[in-house]
Amino acid sequence: MISSHTAIDWPQFLHRHDLVWDTLPTTWQAGAFLGNGLLGAMIYHATPNHLHWAIGRSDVTDHRSGGEDPIYAVPRLPIGELILEPQGQVTSGSMRLDLWNAEAGGTLHTDRGEITWRAYIHAELMTLVVELTTSPGEAECSFRWQPEAAINPRLLIRQEVDNHPNPPCRQEVSAGVQVCAQALTAGGEFATAWTESRVSPLQRVLILSVAQSYPEQTSVQQACAHVNAALVTGSAALRETHQAWWQQYYPASFLSIPDARLESFYWIQMYKLASATRADRSALDNMGPWYHRTAWPATWWNLNIQLAYWPVYDANRLELGESLCRLLDTHTENLIANVPEAYRADAAGIGRVSGADCRGPLDGHPIWGRELCNLPWICHNYWLHYRHTMDDDLLRDRLFPLLRQSINLYLHLLSAGEDGKLHLPLSHSPEYPDDAPDCNIDLALCRWGCQTLLASCARLGLDDPLIPRWREVLARLVDYPTDDTGFMIGQGVPFRVSHRHYSHLLMIYPLRLLAWERVENRELIARSVAHWIDCEASAKRPEEILTGFSLTGAAAMSLVMERPDEALRYLNKLLDDYVQPSTLYVEADCFPCLETPLSAAQVLHEMLLQSWGGVLRIFPAVPTTWEQASFYHLRAEGAFLVSAVRTQGKTQWVRIESLAGEPCRVHIDLPQPWTIIAEREMTLRGADDGTVEIDLRQGECVTMRAAEFTGDCLVAPVQTSAYAENYYGSQAMAAYTSTFGGAQ
Repeated sequence: MISSHTAIDWPQFLHRHDLVWDTLPTTWQAGAFLGNGLLGAMIYHATPNHLHWAIGRSDVTDHRSGGEDPIYAVPRLPIGELILEPQGQVTSGSMRLDLWNAEAGGTLHTDRGEITWRAYIHAELMTLVVELTTSPGEAECSFRWQPEAAINPRLLIRQEVDNHPNPPCRQEVSAGVQVCAQALTAGGEFATAWTESRVSPLQRVLILSVAQSYPEQTSVQQACAHVNAALVTGSAALRETHQAWWQQYYPASFLSIPDARLESFYWIQMYKLASATRADRSALDNMGPWYHRTAWPATWWNLNIQLAYWPVYDANRLELGESLCRLLDTHTENLIANVPEAYRADAAGIGRVSGADCRGPLDGHPIWGRELCNLPWICHNYWLHYRHTMDDDLLRDRLFPLLRQSINLYLHLLSAGEDGKLHLPLSHSPEYPDDAPDCNIDLALCRWGCQTLLASCARLGLDDPLIPRWREVLARLVDYPTDDTGFMIGQGVPFRVSHRHYSHLLMIYPLRLLAWERVENRELIARSVAHWIDCEASAKRPEEILTGFSLTGAAAMSLVMERPDEALRYLNKLLDDYVQPSTLYVEADCFPCLETPLSAAQVLHEMLLQSWGGVLRIFPAVPTTWEQASFYHLRAEGAFLVSAVRTQGKTQWVRIESLAGEPCRVHIDLPQPWTIIAEREMTLRGADDGTVEIDLRQGECVTMRAAEFTGDCLVAPVQTSAYAENYYGSQAMAAYTSTFGGAQ
């Protein structure tokens, strides 16, 4: 559990954020979701007289491209649904997603009686557990398995024919366990296995598992083994180990804000993250373990995966971010194979989309072959992971070689112009309709990459032969193309067509290459962001309309410009207009995209703590309506754990723990004089920029307290707007339906 520095009743605190439905949701995106980083289930009332568990597993893929278009890249495949069929007709129902215990439960009322159920996907084992208790009139309610055809969903949406379809599934019984096995044309298979056991005449337990194997066909044995192992373990022990994992997970960090809806939203994202990925499991694609038919059944590298991982760093949940690092480490050879053959000796890259093997050819598509930015941008995520750990072995052995290869692709393509500057050729700025030379996204990432490689060499003591080249690039790289509206897409291509993607603004955020603190940058930053947002007024096509991730980007850039109230307005618009009653996010025809809600959680982090540029900024961008806020063990760059409390609009105290002994510079609005609490006398030195440098060594902790504050330095939940407790579920369904119409 969490340390003595807090006063948090975790079960009670998270109970107020549970998703509660007094009417069962009828759509996938509004349902209760369970997951363990690989196996997932979405629970909803899909048909009038049934309750459905839509089953997904992140690594169930086709193992083939499915077409000439690389967008088919090893697509995710559907598995099927577990369906509960009552004996009578359903008259009503309710449901709750219990965050603390990571389980869903509810009651179905029928004209024959009632069925009470609860379900969880074990935190570590590949098993779904469903427990039923019925009245006598529903004692013979039943489960059935409904497989879904293993067809590339993009083919279905495009109404194209698979000329080499996967064979039909087969259903069988193996050692008393029901099995549905799906062989794949490309080799391998996946299988669903399940069995029921009676505890009493009115109680039973169903255990279900999904396994996949490639190129072998061993998934039936694996799935049956998972089921039988769970049966041997027993319900009580399964529940105990499941709950223990989750109850250890949550207290890694804490935050509380006076807006109950946003606070609930945040904690559901923390639940969603650990449900969707783990260090040793699949990296986050657009769906996570919750399959739904989509035109985007793979990993998108030009924004989606980057945004999805942003909150893991500040939330002190770096083990979840390891799934991304491991994906890149494991498939380096495929990243190399993605670039043209002439560059493979020292360069790597990735196109817009890939399967879980990172194969996404840069030179295999007329547009994505010019989308050069994706691997350098994902390396920025890897860099954030490093900066929050300060693990120099990770930097030396894993990140540095990959970043070097990604920037080498730019170095191969740079050429000197008549102006003496270094220029990049025609490339694609996601997802703008017109290509341009000297695209701003590429110039920004090239600059950031060269700076970061040089900084890494300095830290690690490396005498890399490319050091002179990186310095030359920084000295000679052409300036960012701009016009009267601000940053352009690239040379000769102004930002004139509205677009949801802020690819041309990466130097503002997240790279922060242009500091708002420098007065000479402010007008250009503000003008560029305003034009990107205002340009939507001229939108004519769906892709020209700002959408959910546009709002989280606008909110983040508002924080860059020290406009927290504006950032809060964008977040509320996201919650009002885009976020589903379960906090899932979908686009187009209900295509799921995990990245948008998760990136919104990072905006909340940055309202309370920022740590870029070697400075810890405590409560740097708190909205004016938030007089209270508290957080515990948010993790900062430099590997610091930071805790703080703010009441009546004033910071009361701040505690900083150094995990790596990095220089500790702090910007804080704590009124002077401070009371310093530490195990030894600390040296504090002020600087002209308003920061304070603290002589904090590795393993040490210091607390700075306002002199007028006389209470205990404990982090506790702040008072919130009680009307919005348990907002997600039925409250959100009602609000969403009244705004947009239609059943949820």
